[in-house]
Amino acid sequence: MEKEVKGRVQGDERESVVLIIDDDPNNLAIMTDFLEELNFTVLAAEDGESGVKRGDYSQPDLILLDIMMPGIDGYETCRRLKAQQSTRDIPVICMTALAETENKLRGFDAGAVDYITKPFQREEVLARVSVHLRLRELARELKSAKDLLEKRVEERTRELEEANRELEKEVAERRQTEDALRASERKFHAIFDNAFQLMGLMTPGGTLLESNRTSLAFSGLDESDVVDRIFWESPWWTCNDNLKLQLQGAVAKAAAGAFVRFEVTHKSADGNLHYFDFSIKPVRDDEGNVVLLIPEGRDITEHRKLGEQLRQSQKMEAIGTLAGGIAHDFNNILTAIIGFGSILGIRLGNENPLQQYVKDILFASERAANLTKSLLSFSRKQILEPGPEQLNNIVKRIDKFLLRIIGEDIEFKTVLDPGELMINADSGQIEQVLMNLAANARDAMPDGGALIIKTERIEVREPSPGFLLEPGSYAVLSVSDTGVGIEEQARQRIYEPFFTTKEIGKGTGLGLSIVYGIVQQHDGQIYVYSELGKGTTFKIFLKLIDSDIQPRDAALPLPLVGGTETILIAEDDCDVKRFMTETLTHFGYKVIEAEDGEDAIRKFVEFGKEVKLLILDVVMPRMNGKEVYQEICKWEKDIPVLFSSGYTADIINQKGVLEEGVGFISKPMTPYDLLAKVRAAFS
Repeated sequence: MEKEVKGRVQGDERESVVLIIDDDPNNLAIMTDFLEELNFTVLAAEDGESGVKRGDYSQPDLILLDIMMPGIDGYETCRRLKAQQSTRDIPVICMTALAETENKLRGFDAGAVDYITKPFQREEVLARVSVHLRLRELARELKSAKDLLEKRVEERTRELEEANRELEKEVAERRQTEDALRASERKFHAIFDNAFQLMGLMTPGGTLLESNRTSLAFSGLDESDVVDRIFWESPWWTCNDNLKLQLQGAVAKAAAGAFVRFEVTHKSADGNLHYFDFSIKPVRDDEGNVVLLIPEGRDITEHRKLGEQLRQSQKMEAIGTLAGGIAHDFNNILTAIIGFGSILGIRLGNENPLQQYVKDILFASERAANLTKSLLSFSRKQILEPGPEQLNNIVKRIDKFLLRIIGEDIEFKTVLDPGELMINADSGQIEQVLMNLAANARDAMPDGGALIIKTERIEVREPSPGFLLEPGSYAVLSVSDTGVGIEEQARQRIYEPFFTTKEIGKGTGLGLSIVYGIVQQHDGQIYVYSELGKGTTFKIFLKLIDSDIQPRDAALPLPLVGGTETILIAEDDCDVKRFMTETLTHFGYKVIEAEDGEDAIRKFVEFGKEVKLLILDVVMPRMNGKEVYQEICKWEKDIPVLFSSGYTADIINQKGVLEEGVGFISKPMTPYDLLAKVRAAFS
């Protein structure tokens, strides 16, 4: 379906044609209302296919293109418009509610010249449409003036050959030509001075003839500072001798006919450092001689930032994938080491002189397990056990431990909000955050200082620039120190894994990465404020929940008791299965072993009446633990189950076993963990 609407603006005689491609009638109506305020002809198409066709035969001056449409989306529509000869040069402005930079880059890659973000703002729409229509009109006028000039020159040449009697007419026409040239020059300068790029005109010898307003405004210079001067002697380049020599060589190459391009940095008038894609293009006359050089600088600072963010995201994702990849096998190995080591310790007895070696083995294994947990916390794949927790209580429980971490030369103080700050959190993980931040603060105060942990409640009414907080109630956990502070360059990288400013051997570079991962896994946000020589404050924002919900009571350790029930274990790792069997049989249980999911089904069919509990590995060949449990429930729907796994949280969630009321034990585990979980399952 297509329609045509005309809008008028008093005093503007020319009507520009704008094609709107949008499947939403409301958006079409809004944009039409906006454009009716100017003297435009508005065409509309409700999908990408019809929009491409209408653009072909209507030849509009500008196209407004919605991104999210049925059939082909806006990106594909834009690519087709740019591939089509008749619409290739028509500027396309994308309209979307997708504000992410990645989506904008996709639009620009498809050929769009600009973006309008929904909801539409009248002033923005009219300004952007007017600017791009004006740019297109200027290009047309410039070409028209050029064509006119060539035509006049040709006509005048013929007229000179005809007779001297045409002299007066020739003079008049020459005056007209000069007027056209001046008009053309004015139009050239309108484009030249208003371009986003830093541009100039230069002789092959390096003397700068002109500099556009953009370049002068960027550096806060006047024409007299740069025009009619050797380019590499201008204030832009004299601050760095190496850069000056590089430019001098580049000008020589361009004067010889080569296109030269390299990346440079310049400081703006406000002192900020900008990155530029700088190039010098040679301009030749009809005989092929280089007569002019065009230096041009395109500001790529934001592009570089986006590239750095993308590389950082890819790097963090790669390490997260690595952490998840090693977790399963490593946790199975640690289960066997910790499990058999614990069994050995139990059977040796406390008085055996070999007991110390067992303790050393278990201590080293625990360090290895903590390393795996740290990597998983960073990659946000650690299994959390969240529940209602009083934030103030978490701080109170750990404050004495923090005193031991920071040492006696640092003053420690807590300032707790008098109200209840109930959050949905894994208290152990929040304690880990406090320990890591306290250790970081200690290292920032080698000569002593003060560490303050503060809790408070805030209300976010509306989103603020630079803060990714939705409106609502938040608990704020602040950790402040009076240390050396963090440099801006380092502050931008502090959450990177393995990045550290500490001396070799004094930091792993994982502490703040783990903090960041835990906060993200709690759907929170973390911000850092720092001044060199004054200190650093980390602020963590966690959503508050209903204060009427009762916090969890600390679970009392279950006694190490066994039983006489029969347990079916399905585990594909032989060492883990043998550890479970040894532990359970030692404490009186009868164990039936299965090597995988299908074997577990067969064993249950054979011994089903005896089996009182299932222990199922989550991920196994042929049938996973959840599938085994569902199949067995067809015979015995009320049989208790205990799932186990060394996989990461995202893999386990995919298998659907982390449901409320379902028993779960993560690897690595100790005999104490296993026995307690088994008794809890029977209870």
